[in-house]
Amino acid sequence: MSSALKEQQETILQYLDTTHYIDANSPKAEEKQEAKYKIGKACNKAREILCSDEAFLDWVWSNVIAECPTNIEEVTPNTLISWRMLPKFGTLEQCEVVGFTHISKLLLPKNEQLKAQILDIIETNDVDTAKKLIKALLKPTVDYTPIVADKEQLAETVATVNRLSKDALVALVKAMHQEMTK
Repeated sequence: MSSALKEQQETILQYLDTTHYIDANSPKAEEKQEAKYKIGKACNKAREILCSDEAFLDWVWSNVIAECPTNIEEVTPNTLISWRMLPKFGTLEQCEVVGFTHISKLLLPKNEQLKAQILDIIETNDVDTAKKLIKALLKPTVDYTPIVADKEQLAETVATVNRLSKDALVALVKAMHQEMTK
């Protein structure tokens, strides 16, 4: 392994210990986010050195995941690939405003304009407006009123409740309450 790849491996393993440490003295959330961002940068550097995505995944399995300390949670290639997106989106601060889970959605070609708009809003230090825009566009509120009125559809929705977001679950409960109080 080249010295450049060895350096990226060491960086990733060091910061994985921060992101996945599962002890009472685990790092703060901010430290974990910064570590994820740094892992993303190191993964991108490693991918630039390697000749293909397949070679990168092979390297991840044999030189990162296989070398992880046993006192941390399991790490997957998908996790590392997700974190690779963070530096591609913007700075750590921009990623924190947007929320790490939204980055991959905003990097889709269809959301290129939305990404630019959000980054412009963040640049003008209007973080609250950026967060509201992200929530409105990436986490739209679902109207469950028609679903609640149809008992069969309601049963299907309730059966999948564990896959609903917190906001969607709240909207469902509100719609059920409204139906019951009619």
